[in-house]
Amino acid sequence: MDTLIQITVYSEDKEKGQQALEQAFGAFERIHRLTDRFQKQEQTITSNDVVKINENAGTKPVAVSADTINMIERSHYFASATGGAFDVTIGPVMDLWGFGKSEQHVPADQEIKRGLSLVDYNKVQVDPDNMTVFLAQPGMSLDLGGVAKGYATDEAVKALRDMGIQHAIINAGGNVYALGDKPDGSPWRVGVQDPRGAKGIIGILYVKDRAVVTSGDYQRYFEQDGVRYHHIVDPSTGKQARGVMQATVVADSATDADILSTTLFVLGAQKGMGFVQELPDTGAIFIDTDKQVSYTENLHGQLEFTGDGDYQIKQN
Repeated sequence: MDTLIQITVYSEDKEKGQQALEQAFGAFERIHRLTDRFQKQEQTITSNDVVKINENAGTKPVAVSADTINMIERSHYFASATGGAFDVTIGPVMDLWGFGKSEQHVPADQEIKRGLSLVDYNKVQVDPDNMTVFLAQPGMSLDLGGVAKGYATDEAVKALRDMGIQHAIINAGGNVYALGDKPDGSPWRVGVQDPRGAKGIIGILYVKDRAVVTSGDYQRYFEQDGVRYHHIVDPSTGKQARGVMQATVVADSATDADILSTTLFVLGAQKGMGFVQELPDTGAIFIDTDKQVSYTENLHGQLEFTGDGDYQIKQN
């Protein structure tokens, strides 16, 4: 998944704790093998759902796993709810920018226009009865990069719970899940990164049995002619979403939090705040390009700001 994954479990039984870790990391490996669309080796294609779906775009439906069906259907839910602010068919446009590849560059507007003609989440046909997925138009390309890490995190949490683990923390490159509370009974403390300070934090979230997922313009980007081009692309324009530097989501589901952090980044602070406030048990923090920090009211009491950095805090 192109990131460092750290899992810490607390168990009085060392052997059980080790087995739990192996099961949790196994969940990440399983989802990685299903969703890495850049895996082209012959031995992995047969087990990689996304590669099979993409190679058969416009040709035929392909049989896939329940995991892949779940990820696509949940992504479609949020795509429909936001008018396509999150779209798993963004693959052709991401390829133009070079994200996921060794070199990146700014594509021409005409190239982006052609790429956008292949982006339409409504053309993803899912048949849960027959367990198949079909991309209706040749050249379309599925990219589950905005959901796979969150879904894998939820699957890892299930594995830990099945092993009887009550206290654990998972950090998958900005996707954090706090399982239970800390062994001493206190909540987990999860830092909210300063988007312009690599090692700094602007706040601390106190959480239990919650996912905290952040999307930022500093996570994957390149610079050309003094301009930063990050990997969060607006599906309506094929270009970078520019309203915010960072969006953090707090939710029960890491899958939802992963999708939503990207979705809210694309929507921007104003529209994103309006959308997320309608969702049950979901909180969000936005940091816009003017260094204004806004957050949902339901995070009061769970969020403590450090005062570090030149940021202005706005309450909603």
